[in-house]
Amino acid sequence: MKVCADQRETLLLEIHGELPTSEQATWQRHLEACPGCRQKRRELVWLLEAAKEAMPSPTLAPERATALRQAVMVGWRAPRARVWWRGFGLSLRPVPALVVTGSLLMVLGWFGLQGLRNTSDTLRTPEPPKQVMVSDEEVIENLDLLEHIHDIERIVQVVDHRHIKI
Repeated sequence: MKVCADQRETLLLEIHGELPTSEQATWQRHLEACPGCRQKRRELVWLLEAAKEAMPSPTLAPERATALRQAVMVGWRAPRARVWWRGFGLSLRPVPALVVTGSLLMVLGWFGLQGLRNTSDTLRTPEPPKQVMVSDEEVIENLDLLEHIHDIERIVQVVDHRHIKI
């Protein structure tokens, strides 16, 4: 038989003596009605008792027990440092909070810089077209080519029209 899924935690708390008093009456009524939980409880109680018998509690030397008791008392009485953010009801741990904040600032800064780069590209004024300065000597040297330019233009038109018709 299996334990009811919603009663597993209650069973473990009751076995270890941690079940709140307000829930004990409800648990006892459930045990009376549910044979699966009752059987599982018997098995767990038997297992815990067998473990206690098989492994007795270790004994603590009196001087070690005294030293341990004094260390606990000193630590318990030590004044606890108040951290400024606890006054506001915050329970932050500084290192993880600083890491998260720094990472967030880096990501936001990265996207901010990307946005600035994109806007700076669009705000640039276009450069004026470069003017070609042709000397008279170049014109004279290429005069032969200039005489045939009209023929070249006609060939280009014919080739373009033939390309379109295909």
